[in-house]
Amino acid sequence: MATNTTTDWIDPITCPFCGDELASPGAGFVDHIDDNTDCEDGFDQWRQNIAGDLAGEWSG
Repeated sequence: MATNTTTDWIDPITCPFCGDELASPGAGFVDHIDDNTDCEDGFDQWRQNIAGDLAGEWSG
């Protein structure tokens, strides 16, 4: 797994946390973070970072 030091998601079929190719940008990303602890941790951190930017909790 390649290490990606940025979380700028510029390609929807590439994981912004590790750079691996995803099966799809939606469900493929969810499956990917379910199978990759480091990416799931990165996603959780990203979510915490933007939580204050959203008016209410999101369902995603």
